[in-house]
Amino acid sequence: MLGYYYALLHKKQEELRRLIECQGSITEKQGQFSENEHKCMEPELTTTTWHGTLATSFDDIREAGIHTSFLEIVGAQFAAVFSAISSKITSLMAEIESIQQTIANLLAEEARAKASN
Repeated sequence: MLGYYYALLHKKQEELRRLIECQGSITEKQGQFSENEHKCMEPELTTTTWHGTLATSFDDIREAGIHTSFLEIVGAQFAAVFSAISSKITSLMAEIESIQQTIANLLAEEARAKASN
């Protein structure tokens, strides 16, 4: 019985470690992603590069379609991912604590049984 709980504890601790590692990696990726925001609006359109109604339409599409979506990813979507990971980390920590308590109870029960024999 104890072997099962020790294996379960190890599995949950490994899941927690991986989630924490993933959270750090995603934070790094978010920073890299944010650093490239300016690329959504490149190349800059001027009278010497491209101008007129097609250039204006293209710029509008870049702003409304690409840049707005980019900002949605950087803001709300990354926030949702971080929230989900944080929630799962909290849940795993509670599970680990519960498993550790179960192991402690089983060990105490085992010690009482040995003492009464």
